[in-house]
Amino acid sequence: MRKFVQYLLKRPLTWMANTLAAAPKKETVLKSLSELYKQGLSEEQNAVKTIEVSSATDKFIVFSDQHKGNRTWADDFKLSELNYLVALTHYQKEGFHFINLGDSEEGWKFNMPDILSSNEAALAAESAFSTERYTKTFGNHDIIWKDKFAVDFYLKKYFHPVPVVYEAAMLKFTDLELPLKVFLTHGHQGDLMSDNNAVSTWIVAHIWMPLQRFLRINVNSASKDFSLKNLHNKFMYEWGRQQENMLLVTGHTHSPVFASGRYFSHPNNDVHHPDEHATLRPVYFNTGCCCFDDGDITGIEIADGFIRLIKWYDEEHGSRKMVLEEISLQQLLKDLQPA
Repeated sequence: MRKFVQYLLKRPLTWMANTLAAAPKKETVLKSLSELYKQGLSEEQNAVKTIEVSSATDKFIVFSDQHKGNRTWADDFKLSELNYLVALTHYQKEGFHFINLGDSEEGWKFNMPDILSSNEAALAAESAFSTERYTKTFGNHDIIWKDKFAVDFYLKKYFHPVPVVYEAAMLKFTDLELPLKVFLTHGHQGDLMSDNNAVSTWIVAHIWMPLQRFLRINVNSASKDFSLKNLHNKFMYEWGRQQENMLLVTGHTHSPVFASGRYFSHPNNDVHHPDEHATLRPVYFNTGCCCFDDGDITGIEIADGFIRLIKWYDEEHGSRKMVLEEISLQQLLKDLQPA
């Protein structure tokens, strides 16, 4: 009976969840990103962590939107935990810097003590990165980390020392032909239903979570289309294409994007002729999420002079990594320049 109800309701509930969770306004999104980016450029505020980077030696993995929960049927992360643990163990051993880009904890559905006690293995894998190789930012579902007191109170058991939690990070490459900045933030800025909105939080906690728990539905379906099909992603791209020698990396939408969808044939790109596809500036990347309904996780790697969209997935002999799309940073820089 439950499977039949799942079949009937998954599509409308997915629509409802996406509609209730997002109401971006273009002007607000662009203004919010510009203000945050300005802080990163000035380095005078503590909301943005700035890191000078060598493309030849420094390596980064960016994951977001784990949405760690309490192990009930409303917990979207539990199916992805194994892939997440294997991935983090790999990156920690290989000397990567881990950027945890927000919505790591599902604070809209569950209380923080339950989340943390239910995810000690994942927290241990995160804390295994040294302070110098771990950056944590907050999203709309874990906006509690905006409060330094909450960070110190809840995370002192799991991190030594307790990490500073930022709103964004800025990577500044120092060894490329032209200066290149990579600006990373969760991406909820300017989304009126997500950016610290009490109504959305109440709806998720009191309506969506009980429905999800009863029906055992995860609405985060994986996609093979890594283009600008999501409205919020399109607004992020619109802002990013106005910047100079900069790449924007966000999460939030759970929809992976690679280089604005420029380099590959994506069916949902809003281009009408083949020539228009080349006019997309390859400025925008989205990590996807770590809570897909098949247990897969996606993220953005920056290493070996390349930027990559990667997936970790279950295979017969264990968790494996797949490179979905990649391009060199040098090629990106060339393609970012005006024709």
